Amino acid sequence: ITPRVLSRELKALTQSGLIDRKDFGEVPPKVEYRLTRKGKSFVPVVAAIREWGERNLGEPAALADAAE
Repeated sequence: ITPRVLSRELKALTQSGLIDRKDFGEVPPKVEYRLTRKGKSFVPVVAAIREWGERNLGEPAALADAAE
């Protein structure tokens, strides 16, 4: 992942209220992110998707086949 893509995605997650950003105002820059209550409520959804993938796609080779 490129720094540009990471920055864009973190900004989108912050704007959607899933994560909080804390800027320490230091040089070099120091920033921390953490899940909000809304973000934490989404963890079971991600876990369910992961479990589904493990059950239905299994091996990494199956993932490659599914992408084709």
